[in-house]
Amino acid sequence: MSRRRRGRLMSGYEHSPPVLDEEHAGFIQGGVSVVVATRDAELVPGVTRGCACRVSPDRRRVTVLLEPECAGQVLADIEANGLIAVVFSQPSTHRTIQLKGTDARRTRATIADRQIAARHVEAWVRELTSIGYSSGLARAIHGVADRGLAAVTFTPTAALQQTPAPDAGDTLRG
Repeated sequence: MSRRRRGRLMSGYEHSPPVLDEEHAGFIQGGVSVVVATRDAELVPGVTRGCACRVSPDRRRVTVLLEPECAGQVLADIEANGLIAVVFSQPSTHRTIQLKGTDARRTRATIADRQIAARHVEAWVRELTSIGYSSGLARAIHGVADRGLAAVTFTPTAALQQTPAPDAGDTLRG
């Protein structure tokens, strides 16, 4: 048995419920803003915009897709310490969710990931044009990822409600 699998069994990972329910998993895979944050050993933050995300069928793992040429510091931080925070926000409502993890690692982006990123761009454009922004501006904000994708996979250890309201910062409830 691998050390990683033993660690998950000992921590209860495989027996505890995922931090994301189906509705939240659907939300973060929709036309939302994806912002990925990390930090280095000196606590200097790294931040980049994500291109999309996918959630594993059991909702225990999240993979964020990034443009590698824009995410150098974030990818270096992840390689160094595995710490990650990802914020998903819907511009039309300001509904926002934050996920945190401690085991982030770069994984191989797949052909399916390129399709997910392409669908995300279109959903993002629909979201922004619905509130009056031009499709050109929406595409420019999002980025294109036409020179490849980097994938970062992690286990969410915390899921927080971050929508501006009195309960911002509270743990998500399904």
